[in-house]
Amino acid sequence: MDGTIPVLVVVQIVLTALFVATWIWRGVLDMKEDDHLVLDEAESHLQREQAAIRARVTSLSKYIKVFGVMWVALAVVTFGTWVAVELKLV
Repeated sequence: MDGTIPVLVVVQIVLTALFVATWIWRGVLDMKEDDHLVLDEAESHLQREQAAIRARVTSLSKYIKVFGVMWVALAVVTFGTWVAVELKLV
């Protein structure tokens, strides 16, 4: 059981890195998004660009939620495993 905790910690670190990377990427995309656009017909391509950015931000938000839930679940499992090993229950 001694090898389980380091493996769980490594997986936790990788999951944390993915979570932070997607969170930062969403922030970068949010900087490019405008809240209010006043455009004429010649600038309609900007509206399409903003819609594409909004779709990417929405997609990344879903992944961030999934990574967050996975992170919490893995943290609980890692902590529970550590407690069980320290109390010699396993």
